[in-house]
Amino acid sequence: MRNMNLTPRPRDLTALLNGGRPETVNTEKPNTGIPKNRKVEKPESAGEWVKTSVSLRASTRRRLKLFAAEHDQRIQEVIDAALEAYLG
Repeated sequence: MRNMNLTPRPRDLTALLNGGRPETVNTEKPNTGIPKNRKVEKPESAGEWVKTSVSLRASTRRRLKLFAAEHDQRIQEVIDAALEAYLG
């Protein structure tokens, strides 16, 4: 029996999408009016940051996001400060 490769081959569909005329792609991002994420360095701490996952009530998450925005902080900074205060 012949070994068949059922994986589709990648194809350049640019010509098909552009009516047969390949064009250069505009790599400049359009101005959507949505503010870019701040490039703020992570706060100094005694150790490295590690990722974790927690579940929050929707109402708590909304309050957290609002508090962080009102105080020009990231959610991570608010949670870190709250846990530091709570844990002593």
